Amino acid sequence: MKKTLIAGILGGLVAFVWSAVIHMLPATGQLGLSMMNEPEPAVLAILKSNLSQPGLYFFPGMDLTKARTKEQEDAWTAKYKAGPSGLLLYHPNGAEPMEPKQLVIEFFSTVLCGLIAAFMLAATVGSLACRATMVAMLGLFGWLAISVSQWNWYGFPFSFIALDAIDQVIGWLLAGFLMAKIIRPPTTKL
Repeated sequence: MKKTLIAGILGGLVAFVWSAVIHMLPATGQLGLSMMNEPEPAVLAILKSNLSQPGLYFFPGMDLTKARTKEQEDAWTAKYKAGPSGLLLYHPNGAEPMEPKQLVIEFFSTVLCGLIAAFMLAATVGSLACRATMVAMLGLFGWLAISVSQWNWYGFPFSFIALDAIDQVIGWLLAGFLMAKIIRPPTTKL
């Protein structure tokens, strides 16, 4: 049990450090992110004067809490087809670009993932490479379940979710090797 906990914490630390590195590299850190450049001041002024609540805004908007008539559905579909459409993650008030609280939450959530993977490894037989690959598959599973859906349904740029794949699969493969090295496969008794 002690080795499993240590392996989970260390595996989470490895995945956390890998994620930090891959997101800070100039070649990969900005993948899928676009800058507004010249229109930014005008767009920000419009947002500031028209949106006061933080949120994830879908546009063109549709009130999903009420039933819509066929005419309302058709009007919304026409607006969507005409464009623009998208998601806007909006925070009306300023904040630090990277607050310690964000790093703490990310660290602990990654360590919790490491602990889940470690407890799975503790019950898994196989070679070191096989068990490490199993942990990488957990990263692949998370990527397929979340990032690919965001690309498919919301139009996230493919390069953005490709960075997620690099982050999750390689990060958890590295963590998996460390955890599989620490946690010996269970022995079966006949």
